[in-house]
Amino acid sequence: SIMLFLNKKDIFAEKLMYSDIATQRHFSDYAGPSKDFDHGVLYFTEKFKDCLMDDLNDSYIHVTCAIDTNNMEFVLESARTIIMNDNLRNFGFHGSD
Repeated sequence: SIMLFLNKKDIFAEKLMYSDIATQRHFSDYAGPSKDFDHGVLYFTEKFKDCLMDDLNDSYIHVTCAIDTNNMEFVLESARTIIMNDNLRNFGFHGSD
């Protein structure tokens, strides 16, 4: 499994108000609407998934804001559960998917 934490979602949302993703050289293939947080996050998560090996389909992506304690509690608990389940599965204590 791979976990990707896209932190500082508040800063990303703010930057979208004055900077268009598609005008950035490395992201010129972005076709979503400008100033759209959800489409922007989807674009970057898909870019990440495109880099993964074909046989690795266990990726967990969390969009976070470290100063949002409720969000971080949820994300860290999710990460802990994913790690525990992977370890149990690797040692034969948990069924395969």
